[in-house]
Amino acid sequence: MRTLHLTSPLMHGADVKAAQHKLADNVFGQNFQSGKVDGQFGEATMRACKRAKYWLGYASPNGSYGEQLESYLAGKKKLPLAYRRRRARRIKKAKATPLRVKALNEARTHLGLKELPPSSNHTPFNVWYGIDHAPWCAMFVSYCYVKAGSKSLMKGKRYSYVPYIVHDGRAGVNGLAVTQQPEPGDLVCYDWDGDGVADHVGLFERWTSAKGDFVAVEGNTSLSDNSNGGEVMERDRKRANVEAFVHVGL
Repeated sequence: MRTLHLTSPLMHGADVKAAQHKLADNVFGQNFQSGKVDGQFGEATMRACKRAKYWLGYASPNGSYGEQLESYLAGKKKLPLAYRRRRARRIKKAKATPLRVKALNEARTHLGLKELPPSSNHTPFNVWYGIDHAPWCAMFVSYCYVKAGSKSLMKGKRYSYVPYIVHDGRAGVNGLAVTQQPEPGDLVCYDWDGDGVADHVGLFERWTSAKGDFVAVEGNTSLSDNSNGGEVMERDRKRANVEAFVHVGL
């Protein structure tokens, strides 16, 4: 079989589609394929290969799909002992990691992802949630938390609208709670114009000054458009623009 990897133009064909199916449904019972099965080897499938190799115990995961990965996912070959040990350590570490940190780690894996085509509001997160061609910052954080194991933020049900996150956080429902002392991975909801209605959401990463400056990982942002910029980025932010920090408890 040919080795599949990210190219320009994109590789496509029945073998790509078969690989995507195997990344989604394999002997390990893990769905590594976050994007749709479309027979095109794009960024989502490249990231799925990296994710699969990490959880299968590869020492240096990359984004290609070849005969070796295929044989492991299909159960035709057993993982080498070194892989099994590395896989066990990673699973153990993941289980000990707080939900919010898992969500933040997931968000970081998508840094640099852009809408395709540009200005279309079309991303793997929209497709996953079930609302395509719509503003997707809330769908992005929902995706990251669900991938991390959250039961509060649900695919296709909640949350795709930032004010609902703030409302439920203040009401203390669905495992959400407003916090004044955010930790890495907590949600940060912004109100750019100060009208009391949240406009945008990301994941808090770290404080950068005692004055309230911080860094967040956000979807659908850019340096020219805070709330509809079309990319997953790390952004420098100020506490003055925050409507609420929200902790996701489950």
